[in-house]
Amino acid sequence: MVHSSTEIIARNGHDGVVAELLALSPQSSDVRDYDDRTALHFAARNGHDKIVARLLAYNPALIDAVASDKKTALHFAASQGHELTAVQLLSHSPGLLDMKTVRAHTALHLAASGGHVKVVAELLARRPSLADEDWMGRTSVFCAVSRGHQEVVDLFPLTTDQVLSPRHFYLFFSTVLPSTLSLLLSSLLISSHLFSLSLSLSLSLSLSHTHTHTHTLFFNKTHTHTHTTQHTQHTPHAHTHTQHNTTHKTTPAV
Repeated sequence: MVHSSTEIIARNGHDGVVAELLALSPQSSDVRDYDDRTALHFAARNGHDKIVARLLAYNPALIDAVASDKKTALHFAASQGHELTAVQLLSHSPGLLDMKTVRAHTALHLAASGGHVKVVAELLARRPSLADEDWMGRTSVFCAVSRGHQEVVDLFPLTTDQVLSPRHFYLFFSTVLPSTLSLLLSSLLISSHLFSLSLSLSLSLSLSHTHTHTHTLFFNKTHTHTHTTQHTQHTPHAHTHTQHNTTHKTTPAV
């Protein structure tokens, strides 16, 4: 894994240090990591506008740099919701608006999917193609619809062929709806399982209480029976003793 000092510092937003490094070694601005990302990609992803401006001042060709997945710096800025960075990059190269990743995502696709209202507004102001589809046949507005980003959807000049085409209905019912139903079913199963556990616990406690109560009654009954038996056995002895005393008293003197 290769990371240049400029890349790491650009990622963390240390503009002054980036300036010193570029002054010492201007070519360090174009060093790539293992995914072919430059310092400009990382500065754009984190919204470090000053570093973006400085890197482009030293090396204007960086604006066209693409990573191994064909993402430009604009893709990075749009996906993270950095509208000022996106505007800055587009001012250097308006053609970035139409650049696509390996999955055919434009910057508008990524901004719409992430629900980044301000970025989407800036991109739409430059009149991009709304008919561009990604690798799954989804337009940017469909990405916003499928993620439930209503504020983003409201920014689009909607027409029926953009959202309500037969293919979009198919995509919705084959991807969005099943995942939603799956989450709902999982929630129901979890609730059912928790209810079963609660019921089992309640029955266990109830049976335990009943067993304890029965044991107590049995103990009390046995104790009472034992006490009664002992009392019954003791009474004849006392009676015999009384009779003996009475016999002794009525014996005449010789």
